[in-house]
Amino acid sequence: MKDVSAKVVQVESLNSTVFAAKLQLEDTSFIAGQYLMIALPTGEKVPYSIGSAPHELPYLTLYILVSDESSLAFKVVEHLQKSDTVELSIPGGDAHIESANQPFDAPLLLIAGGTGFAQMKSIYDDLLHKQYQGEVHFYWGLRTSADTFIMDWIDSHSAPDNFHIHVVLNEGDNNWLGRTGWLYEAILEDHLELTNSHAFISGSVGMVYGTLDQLEARGINEKNCHSDVFAYAPRPSK
Repeated sequence: MKDVSAKVVQVESLNSTVFAAKLQLEDTSFIAGQYLMIALPTGEKVPYSIGSAPHELPYLTLYILVSDESSLAFKVVEHLQKSDTVELSIPGGDAHIESANQPFDAPLLLIAGGTGFAQMKSIYDDLLHKQYQGEVHFYWGLRTSADTFIMDWIDSHSAPDNFHIHVVLNEGDNNWLGRTGWLYEAILEDHLELTNSHAFISGSVGMVYGTLDQLEARGINEKNCHSDVFAYAPRPSK
C-alpha cells in the first residue's frame, strides 16, 4: 500500500448513523473492490472499502457507519470534519473482480450487509462503466428502512437489463414497499442454480459466513466466493 495525502472535499450525514466522505487525491489507482486505510492523529489506521469506482478518480467516496461516540468510526468522521487533508494508505484487499477467473458463465452475485454496500457499489459501478455483458445481481441487506441511505442513487440509476439491484430489509414497516426477510433467502429465491456462480460478499464476519453456508447448501463452490473477511477471520469450523 502507498501512503498519500488526500483533500477532504465533503463530509455528509446520510442518516442517523452513516456518513459519506468525498476525498480528492492525485496519482493514485485502485481496483474496484479494494479498500484504503485512514490514518488518525493518534497513529491508528482504520480500514474502509472504497465506495466509488476507479473511473471516478481523482475523487473517491467512503461510507462510514458510526455506532457510538466511543468508536473509531466516530474519531474518523470527527477527524475528517475538522481537517482539510487526511493521510491514507491505498490500495489494499484481494476480494476484487480481477481476482476471479473470468469470463463468468453464470450470474455474478454482489452481496452486502449494511455499509458493506460500499465495496459492492464500487464493483457494480465499475462493471457498468466497462459495459459488462453478463448478469449482475447486487443484493443489499439492511435491518430497517431507517438504515437505508442513498436510495436516490438506487431508484434513479440507469443500467441495462443485465444489471439488477435488490434491497432487502429484515424488518418491514409502513415506509417500505420492497422485499423483506433474510438476505440469503432473497438470493436463494431468485437463483435456483448456483453451481457456476461467483459471489462477492461484504459485511460482518457472521453475515459473510452465514451467507456462505446458505449459498453452499444450494450448490455454490467456496472457491468461487470472495470476501475481505477471509483474509482476517478464518472460517469457523463447521
